[in-house]
Amino acid sequence: MLRKTTFALTLVILVALAVAVFGAAAQEDKVGLTLINRSDQPVTLTLSSGDVYYYMYVPADTTRYFTVDRMEYTHNTFSCGNTASGTLDVSSQTRLVFTRCELSAPNAGEPSQEKIHVDDSPGGFNWYYHY
Repeated sequence: MLRKTTFALTLVILVALAVAVFGAAAQEDKVGLTLINRSDQPVTLTLSSGDVYYYMYVPADTTRYFTVDRMEYTHNTFSCGNTASGTLDVSSQTRLVFTRCELSAPNAGEPSQEKIHVDDSPGGFNWYYHY
């Protein structure tokens, strides 16, 4: 009786371990995208790449966390009454901080934590958000 119980318990542990390992491997293709809206107006961001499409809405003075596929996207951004189109590379954890509407971003932030003011965003190859 003790052998059967031990065997069953071992089998359950092995199945749980296999599910955990394969579940973690499936999540490797996903990455976190944080949108921080510090403005007094909502922000919308659409991402598309092939047949993958995301629509993200962030109300004023709100932070939202999203999980997206790890890839480079074409984006359309609407913030502070302005629109911008370009690319967004989400190959690693990324935070986009949308600044107040009436002021330009005091600094560009840093790669992977970029301050976005739709008509005055950071440029260059070190940045993930481009237009």
